Amino acid sequence: MSTKVAIGIAIGVVLLPVVAYYAIPDPGKKALQREQIALEGVTSWRIGTEFSRNGRPVAARGHSAICPDKEHVVESAKEDFAEYIRIGDDVYYRKNTYDWVKGTPGPDLFAPLPMPRPCLSDPGEPSSKPPGGAEQLRLALESDIKEGRIDKGQVKANHGSPCREWTIMRFTETDRLGSYTACLGETDNLPQYIRAANDNFNISFEWNPSVTIEPPDMNSPGKPPTPP
Repeated sequence: MSTKVAIGIAIGVVLLPVVAYYAIPDPGKKALQREQIALEGVTSWRIGTEFSRNGRPVAARGHSAICPDKEHVVESAKEDFAEYIRIGDDVYYRKNTYDWVKGTPGPDLFAPLPMPRPCLSDPGEPSSKPPGGAEQLRLALESDIKEGRIDKGQVKANHGSPCREWTIMRFTETDRLGSYTACLGETDNLPQYIRAANDNFNISFEWNPSVTIEPPDMNSPGKPPTPP
């Protein structure tokens, strides 16, 4: 046997397990890909976000939406509150007052907490301005699929609906190791909740609920906000 043939066989023996390894489907990546596809069929949703520090609630946010361009957001943080309604490019908002303003709010309307927005743009931006929330969520999932380590967890009973937990861990843009756990529905592949590794940040989801979003009455005395 020639030296070249022997080397070729040796390389083949080394590469075969590597090729076989990468040919095996990654169940975590497949789960997030199914989530991407499922999100494309969402027509309305409610999202509840809670942020705590040292076990004490700091801020809460309720967010409802009707795709593609209606949303209602209410946020409370200690003595402060903010509310935002968008219908197409018509935006209404108020912060620590019962009086509504029609127009584009400043960047400090809400606390700087991440907010999944499957079919909408960010607060303060018109619906016509890309990339919008759908693109941001898609890119975030793509990064997790491409760069993250995704570990399979247990099936949980969440309000009577089974979901499987997946823990996603990857380095962020600032080279910090980030981690969260998402519980994806066993039947619809949609996230039922997301929890940060330190339990300080929790998000719950309700998909395709009946939602009504209308402009506020600008002429009548304002009322305290209620979660959408």
